[in-house]
Amino acid sequence: MTSPSDSASPVWAVPRGTEGIRIMVDGGVARGMTTRECLAGTGLDPLDLDDETAQIWAHQEFVVIRNLLGRLGDRPGLGAGIGAHSTLGRTGVIGFMMLAGPTVRAALDRAIPYLALSPTHLRFSLDEDAAAGTDPEEAFLVAADDEIPADVRAFVVERDLAGLAAALRGAQIDVGTTGLETTLGPESAVILGEAWGLTADEVRPHAERNRLVITRERLDARLPQGDENTAKLFERQCRDLLDDRVARVGVAGQVRSRLQHERLSWPSMAEVAGELHVDVRTLRRRLAAEGTSFRRVLDEVRHHRALDLLALRVPVAEVARELGYSETATFTRTFTRWEGVPPSRVRRSAETSVD
Repeated sequence: MTSPSDSASPVWAVPRGTEGIRIMVDGGVARGMTTRECLAGTGLDPLDLDDETAQIWAHQEFVVIRNLLGRLGDRPGLGAGIGAHSTLGRTGVIGFMMLAGPTVRAALDRAIPYLALSPTHLRFSLDEDAAAGTDPEEAFLVAADDEIPADVRAFVVERDLAGLAAALRGAQIDVGTTGLETTLGPESAVILGEAWGLTADEVRPHAERNRLVITRERLDARLPQGDENTAKLFERQCRDLLDDRVARVGVAGQVRSRLQHERLSWPSMAEVAGELHVDVRTLRRRLAAEGTSFRRVLDEVRHHRALDLLALRVPVAEVARELGYSETATFTRTFTRWEGVPPSRVRRSAETSVD
C-alpha cells in the first residue's frame, strides 16, 4: 500500500494556485452566476484568476463552494457537474508529472505526496493489499474526506472524484474502474458513478470511505505520453515548488490556514502539531522563531472572523458560539480588548450602513 509520506504537507497547509477556484467559477458562470458572486467573501478579485502567480488557501475555496451552494442549492450532482470542467492540464505541474507516468501505478505513486499542489481536497492513497473476501485482481484508489468541513464535504467529494474522472479521460489514462464505494447518498453516488462509466449496481452509497475499485492489471499499463526521465524532472519540480511554498508561508501561515479551515471546529495545538507531523514542543519552538505563538495566531483568526460575521449582522451570541466561546460575556470582553468597543456596537454600525 502506498500513501503520502510522513513529510507530505496536509492539503490545507500549503497555498495553491487558483486552478480549483477557476474550475468552480467556470461552473458557476455556466449556471447563471457572475464571477463576483462566486468570489464574494474570498478577498479575491476576478483579475486574480488571470494571474498565473496568484495563490490562495483552502478556506478561500470553501467560501466559493458555500457561495455556489447558497445560490444554486445544495443538491446531488452539482459538485459532479462542476468537476466535469476539470482537465489534467489545469492541475499544473503535478498533472504533467502524471502524464509522463510512465505507468498508471507510477503516475499515482508520484502524484500522491504532492496533492497539496493540486486542486483536490481529498487525501488519496493506493491500496493494493488484497483483503479477505476481495478479488485479488483488484486494487483500490482511496479518497479520504475526513479533513473537509462537513457543510461542503459532499460537494467536494463529487467535484474532486468527478473531476479526476474527467481529467483522466481527457488525458487518455484508463485506470480500469470497475466499482465505486462512496460516503455520499444514493442519488449523488449514482451521478458520480456515471462520471466513471459505472452503472448503478456497480456503485455502493453510504460507505465508510470513498474508494474506486480498479483492476490491478491496469496499474502496470503504459501511459501514451509516458517517459521516466521526464516524470523524474517534473517530480523534482513538484518537490521544489512544495518546499518553496511551505518555506514562504512559514509555520504560522500553515497554522493560520488550519484554524481557518473549518467554521465550527477549533483544533488544539496538539492536533495541529500532529497534522503537521511534528510534536507540540517543536511547533511551539518554530512559531516562537517566527515571533508568534499558537494562542496569538488563534486570537488573530478569531478576531478577523468576528469582524466578518458582525459585518454580516450575525447576532453576537451566535458569533460567540462560532468562535468557540462558551459564554457570550467572555467573547464580549475579548472583542472589546481587540477593538476598544463591544461587538454589539460594531454590529449596529453594520446594520446602519446597510439601512
